[in-house]
Amino acid sequence: MFTDLNEKLIVSKEKMRKKVKYEEHIERLHASLQAEESKKNKLEKQLLKEKEDVTRLESFSLSNIFYTIIGRKLEKLDKEQQEVLAAKLKYTEALETISDMERELEEYKDKHLDVAYADIEYEKIIQEKERLIHDKHSIWSERLYTLADREATITASLKEYEEAIDAGNSTVLALNRALNELNSAKNWSTFDMFGGGIISTAMKHSRFDEAKRYIHQAQSRLRQFQEELLDIESHFDANFETGGLLTFADYFFDGIIVDWIVHGKINDCYDQTEKTKIDVSRVLKILLEQKSDLEKELINVQAERIEVLES
Repeated sequence: MFTDLNEKLIVSKEKMRKKVKYEEHIERLHASLQAEESKKNKLEKQLLKEKEDVTRLESFSLSNIFYTIIGRKLEKLDKEQQEVLAAKLKYTEALETISDMERELEEYKDKHLDVAYADIEYEKIIQEKERLIHDKHSIWSERLYTLADREATITASLKEYEEAIDAGNSTVLALNRALNELNSAKNWSTFDMFGGGIISTAMKHSRFDEAKRYIHQAQSRLRQFQEELLDIESHFDANFETGGLLTFADYFFDGIIVDWIVHGKINDCYDQTEKTKIDVSRVLKILLEQKSDLEKELINVQAERIEVLES
């Protein structure tokens, strides 16, 4: 009987955790999606004002831009052209981000359906617990239930940390891919310095398209990682100071993008991405330490629960 109720408690606490988590993620995603839609609409107006055909931008690539620049033999772009190019990049990025968010929103809504009645299930367990505690033939006591409930809470908390750590590891992996692509672009720039010419320039900016794709993936993973950290900060006494983790994405799509043909600017982008990876790794280290503390606490609670049962 103890094992049955203990297992029910653990399962119920996990469902309650997921229910709250999914509801919070859905709420935040709605707000983020609204902000991204507003950003996209603003950029669209800017591009239409510049007589740009926004319907053609879905297939837009960095290499297309630089092939155009090379074809026109433009050594430099004026300020207005730089602003248009930056707006194009930000617009296509906004479209991708909106698509990501809409997909995530539907996924969380589907997941929420499975745990929508978790609070009702938990209430039934509480009622069963009250009945058993007042049953003189039952082994249950207030102390034993408190320990079992704490065990279930810690087990659910460990799941939360595992999900955050998984998201952090995925972010580091995506950042490493972006760094590899940026490093390739740096190598092509070095080749240009020794007379590589237009062919190497074209190849270099083709690599930029790959880097852009991986940077987008990294940005998406970063956003998901921050969501997981917000879950922990909301329900645990933790503060990871993560406000700067997403700024590298804005840096990447800022005005420097039209200056990537300059070797130094490639270095700036690479360095900023590397710094972001270091920041994520730092937070991951903290998460692993806190998870280890929870695991130790769980062992102690389980030992105390066994002691009560055997006494």
